[in-house]
Formats: sequence, structure tokens, C-alpha cells
Amino acid sequence: MNMVLGACGEGSETLLHGEFGAYPPKGTRYALSLTRTELHIQHLVPKPDTDHRTVVQLIDVVGCHTMRSHTIADQSAFFCVYIYPLKKKKVAVSSWRMRQRTARTFQVDSAECYEDNQILAEKWAAAIKCLVLGIPISSKTEISCSLLPHRRRLLLLLNPFGGKGNGLQWCQNHILPMITEADISFNLIQTERQNHARELVQNINLAEWDGIVAISGDGLLYEVINGLMERPDWEEAIKMPLGILPCGSGNALAAAINFSAGFEQVLGQELLTNCTLLLCHGAVSPLDLVSITTSSGTRSFSFLGVAWGFISDVDIESEKYRHMGPVRFTLGTMVRLASLNTYRGRLSYLPAWDSTAHRPILRSITMAANGSLPFQRMPLHRTVSDLGLCEERHTTCFQGVQPADEPTPSPSSPPPPSSFHSSSFNFETLSEELVADSKGPQEPNPSVAAPAISPSARQMHGPVDELLTPLDQPVPKSWVTMEDDFVSVLAIYQTHLGADLLMAPFACFNDGLIHLCFIKAGISRAALIRFFLTIEKGAHFELESPHFTHIPVRAFRIEPLTRKGILTIDGERVEYGPIQGQIHHGIANLITGMNQVKIATF
Repeated sequence: MNMVLGACGEGSETLLHGEFGAYPPKGTRYALSLTRTELHIQHLVPKPDTDHRTVVQLIDVVGCHTMRSHTIADQSAFFCVYIYPLKKKKVAVSSWRMRQRTARTFQVDSAECYEDNQILAEKWAAAIKCLVLGIPISSKTEISCSLLPHRRRLLLLLNPFGGKGNGLQWCQNHILPMITEADISFNLIQTERQNHARELVQNINLAEWDGIVAISGDGLLYEVINGLMERPDWEEAIKMPLGILPCGSGNALAAAINFSAGFEQVLGQELLTNCTLLLCHGAVSPLDLVSITTSSGTRSFSFLGVAWGFISDVDIESEKYRHMGPVRFTLGTMVRLASLNTYRGRLSYLPAWDSTAHRPILRSITMAANGSLPFQRMPLHRTVSDLGLCEERHTTCFQGVQPADEPTPSPSSPPPPSSFHSSSFNFETLSEELVADSKGPQEPNPSVAAPAISPSARQMHGPVDELLTPLDQPVPKSWVTMEDDFVSVLAIYQTHLGADLLMAPFACFNDGLIHLCFIKAGISRAALIRFFLTIEKGAHFELESPHFTHIPVRAFRIEPLTRKGILTIDGERVEYGPIQGQIHHGIANLITGMNQVKIATF
């Protein structure tokens, strides 16, 4: 027993310690020790040949639920931990690490009556949930479910046409099961047209939600942010925690969230799993927004970047390859390199040389012996919810989704413990061997039903752009101005330009900086290819190219002098002409899942 405590590491306080059985019960016993960052599992019976321990990193945990048995004679309680650890996967001669779901269920049987065992199971579940959500506890804390916040309610907006169009499948097979394990309630709406999400968020009652999550590429979140800024209560609305789960082709912000968490750079389903895991942890970081004004006077708010020249050309011209997913950008880059353009323009900026970056319910859930939730597979309709928001013809109550790769328990397996997740689950589909154990009042039912605002009625609000002058007037004297021929101009505020393009590795979500990067004419095609190949690892700054410049700024203006070209804001094409923007420090909130935020210095 002392050996197990010592395994937790020096200076790592043991918050809870106990001995439990396993499920299914096979005479196996474990000693568990919980620290602030790890769950240590020591195999006790039968005694292994070696001193084998399993160490679960809590950053890999999404949730924990309590259960009970249907059998009256069984006085045990159970708790199950849902884990997504990184494991090596080998294909041919190569290997990489990817997350593979596992669930560990433990039997609490030290007391003679179920109630006492259930109290202990709830204590462990509450402690694990607190640590996952970043709620501070110590060995002296009186741990109970009262420490937990109310069950989070998220509005999920899904673009079913983003990227390769696999958003629906990924949502059904990965996202919804994970957030259900994290005890998150949701209402999922599939967007049907451009600006649908923008109209929705202008009319919802924000007090009924704990966050809005875009399940798509970066474009859908751009709609959400600008819809919130068009509300009369924009100052409060823009504080709504925003999340993104990558099911598009660009996925730059999702890659930045993944990078800030210290995870390896990954693509596709692996990136989605990482971002969903971080969403389940729920920590929120301030997010800078940049107010952008175009030549027509249109104002919008950007979270990613403004591009002109090579990068925006590739972004828009590769739309025809959207069905290929992120590969579209590689193909688009090759096509554009074959006919490399240069653009005459005037670039002005305000340097930032002085900058130094700046009563709860513990629910139980029915599950199988392998720890999977009792989901009933069904198609996702336009609107899906576990909050009881279903309406005839338009919605379908979420009964859950069981991942296809989950094994089915064998007939000889003992009946699994059961639990309860939401009043909208169909309990007729659950095993009659077990009963649900639910406690506490029901959560209020949010609603998103509201008339849409026509585009002509939109009015953008937001903070004053005190650093900018009107586009028809000269920039302030404190600015720097240059006129030159450019291959590309990019004003970016995140680390990533795409899921595999680490453009500004030193950028932070709330450093108060715009990272102005531009490539002047004269660079060879070979040098440009080398430049973009090194962006994948963020190594392009080591090339010391005389044609590439990076400057941290607080505001910028781009004035194209070439008649034809493409300008984009967060990957979306906008009118061609003079454009300018300034940073607004930390006015929004982003769900990053991590409490630590990197601070950049210059």
C-alpha cells in the first residue's frame, strides 16, 4: 500500500485513496490513488508477477459516472472513468500516437449497504470531475457533488457540408458520445444555408446556454462571432464561451487550440478527438478579436486573419477541391505556384514594439460492461437535443450513439451497472437487469426558436476603433507606411493558418497583437516552395529569407494598387479594395480546455 502512495511522485498530494473491485467482477482488486493530475491504478488481486501500475493522466479523462446494480441482493455501487489516452498505432513501417477510448469501471463494496457504497462512489466521481474541470480541491476538502457547477448546456451548430462533408458522421460517432460521457447537455442544430448560424445567435436567450460550439471549419465560427456582435447586448453576448470542433477543411483555430494545449500536431479525426477532449475539460481563455473595415464601410470582427495575395488566392481558388479536405490547400498551392502573381500595394501599420503580451447534480448513467453508454443508433436530424427540445417534424430526441468499434458484451457477461443521463433517453432500450439512479431537479429547457433577422436589418456594434482613421483619410503619423510589390500579405492572430500550417508559433489567443507577415516580390518559386514546406513545423523563421518579414502590430491597413485580386477575412472572400483593422484585446472567450495560457514577449 505504501508503494502505491509513493508511486504518485514527490510533492504530489494524494487526494483520495481506496481499494475497489473490478467490473465485470472476476475476483480482481485494485488500489486507487488520486492526485491533482493523475489516477494511479495498482493491480492487487491476483498479484501480478511485476509491480504493475496504470497511471491515467487526468488531461486524458472526459468524465466519470456512478452506477448501481438492478439486483436487489447486490449492495455494491460503481463508478466508471472515461479515458482517451494516446496509444501507438503502427501501419507498415511507420507509427504514430492516436487517442483510443477506454473505460475503467470500479466496484465499491466496502460497506454492507448500498447507500454507503454509493456515497463513496459519488465522492470519487465528484473528485475526478472537479479535477477535469479545473476546480481546486485538496486532501482537506470535503468532497461532494455540491462542489460541481451545474451541468453545462451547449448549443452545437453543425455545418453538414464543411470539409469532406463528414461532419454528421463524425458528430454521431465521436462528438456526441464524448460530450455525453462528460455529462454535457446539448442542443444540436444543422445549419441549412450561409449566415444561418449568424441569424440564430442573434435571437437566442444567451442566459440559457453555457457555450456555443461550431462544428465545422473556421467559417461557421466567423458567422457566430459576427452574429453576436450584431446584437444590441453585444458587450455581454460576445462574452459567451465559444468553441470549435474541426469538421472543415481549414481548421486553423482548432489547430491553435490543440497546439496551445501542448498536443502533437494532428489532422482529421485525431484533431477532432483532441479538441472534443479539451471541450469536455471546459476551461475558457480570453480571445482577441480584430475589427475589420472594408472600402464600402462594412465592419466585421475577425478571430483568425486577413489575407491578400498568394495565400488568399490559394484559399479561394482551391474551393473547387473542397471535397478533398485539407489536401485542397496543397493542390491549390502547387497550381498557384505555376502562375505566380505579384501585387502592387501600400501597406501601413502601427508597430507594437512596446508589447508584452499583454446546486449541481451528479448523475448516474447506464452502461455496458465495456463502459459504453447505452446509446441507440439513429440518424441525426436537422435538430437533435438531449434537453427535451424535440418538436414534431423538425427534431428528434437524442437517444445516443454507440461507436461502431465498441464490442458487444457476450451473453455470458454479468449484467452491467446502470446509470442515468437525461430525461430524454429512451429507458425502454436499457437492460432490465439494472435500474437508473437519478438525483436532483431537472435542468431548464433552453430554446432557440426565434424569427430570423434579414440581412438588410443587420447592424454591427462593437468597441470603438480608436487606432484607426477612415479609409479615405491618411493613417496617423505614428504609423509606418511602405509601397511595394508583394507576393502575399497576411495579418494573423493565431498560431495556425491551417490545421498543418504553423504560421505564427509564438502567437497567443490574447496577446493583444496582430502578427503582420508579408513576402515581397523577387522570391523564387523554389524559395517559396521551401518556405511553405517549413511552415508545417513553424520553421520558416529559421530560413532568414530577405523577402519575408514579420512585424507585431496593433493595427494595419492594406491598400491594393493592383486592379484585380482576392481579399479574405478568416478564409471568407470579401470585397476587393482598401481594408484595415485593429486589435481589441480579450473581448471574447474561447473554450480551450486548458487554464494555462502562453504569453509572448517581443
